[in-house]
Amino acid sequence: MLWKKRKKRTGEAARRAAAVLGKGQFWLKNMAVMAAVTVCGAAALRAHRSWMEEKAAQQELAASVIRFHVLADSDRQRDQQVKLEVRDALLERMEKLLEGAESLETARKRLGDNLETLREEAETVVREAGSSVPVNVELTREDFPVRTYSRYRFPAGEYETLQVTLGSGEGHNWWCLIFPSLCFRDSLHPVLSEDGERKLKYVLSDETYDRILQKEKVSIGFLWF
Repeated sequence: MLWKKRKKRTGEAARRAAAVLGKGQFWLKNMAVMAAVTVCGAAALRAHRSWMEEKAAQQELAASVIRFHVLADSDRQRDQQVKLEVRDALLERMEKLLEGAESLETARKRLGDNLETLREEAETVVREAGSSVPVNVELTREDFPVRTYSRYRFPAGEYETLQVTLGSGEGHNWWCLIFPSLCFRDSLHPVLSEDGERKLKYVLSDETYDRILQKEKVSIGFLWF
């Protein structure tokens, strides 16, 4: 009889211990789940905040700059060379055209008023190179992927663009900022003008300028994609 009572007490103690252990394990599992949810939530919040900051930077940039985009007819060596010759001719013409243009509105008007002149300039270069492809020059808006240009990283998005299309425009292209002018022609020795960088910093907020400015040295390659 005494043995049965002891056995009963032992069984009850074991059940209580198992219940306590079960509650402890349940609590630990809940804590692990809560920790995982907290970590994931914090990561998602950081990602969302970063995305919002990137979007805001892109929108401010898009409202402050004009890009210059030259699309080659194809990737054949001849067509790529013609693209570069057109680029050089139009950069030289636009350097004079935009001289003294301190605002986006002024730059846009000067470019818009001279689209036909720029098209004729490009067409002359194309014809002198022995090509008969059509030439189109327009001030438009185009989507661009993320691009790094010298010390600056430009977020993906839609930008106002002076776009030059040679023939089908299916070849590798070339781009830069025409306003403020951050264009350089020598891809092997790229040097941005102090004036262009000063203007870019002037038209952007400190937050956006700091965001696109590369803090570390980046390698420079041909601006083709």
